[in-house]
Amino acid sequence: MNDKTTGIAAIYAAERQNLRLRLIQRGLDAQQASDAVQDIFLRLLRSPPADLRDPGAYLRRSADTMAIDHWRRQHRHFALFAPLPAEELAVSDEAASIEGQFVARERDQRLRRAIAELPPRSREVLLLHKYEGLSYAEIALRLGIARNTVMVHLANAMRSLRAAMRASD
Repeated sequence: MNDKTTGIAAIYAAERQNLRLRLIQRGLDAQQASDAVQDIFLRLLRSPPADLRDPGAYLRRSADTMAIDHWRRQHRHFALFAPLPAEELAVSDEAASIEGQFVARERDQRLRRAIAELPPRSREVLLLHKYEGLSYAEIALRLGIARNTVMVHLANAMRSLRAAMRASD
């Protein structure tokens, strides 16, 4: 083990339980919290910030960020896959036909199914870009992947969605 690995192992031993409890208090279940702690330390091990003065503060901030991301994913998933309330389905033009509303609702359901069928990483990149408005660079940083990989995932997701929508039309 090198000095960096030894130092991070000591920090892990001292902080992992506190971070796990912090994540549980912020809404993650026990398994999700344990996985998140592993991810936090893996990121720290792979590329520690150049100016890391207070590892405890860095870890707490990372845990809070992961809890927020978890909350956003849950709410985004709910918003994407929950049935729309009747008032949201209403069309402002009173002359719109019931058939038009039915077609729009069915198209929305097909799109949601197509998104759900995407590979997990492509779906995550698509949702971060299209629904959270993150840039390619922000997504790459958040997911720990290259910017070009983000572009490939997004292109593949869009191609799959277009094909799925064409096939169902």
